[in-house]
Amino acid sequence: MLATAAGASDTAVGVTLLSRIAATHPHLTKARADARCRTIAIDHGARHGIDVRPVQRPPGARGFTIIPRR
Repeated sequence: MLATAAGASDTAVGVTLLSRIAATHPHLTKARADARCRTIAIDHGARHGIDVRPVQRPPGARGFTIIPRR
């Protein structure tokens, strides 16, 4: 688990989380992330052997929407 301040950058937190996951779960090879996931986090995951895939919201979705596989 990782708790952060509300103003923390999603990208920075994602990089930290990917590093922790890679260290504790070396068998993990795939991860899904919010579509706003930046290239920095995706590239960082790749350096650890984790394929990070952004998941898009359905077209026309408004407000809270359950998104499969995220």
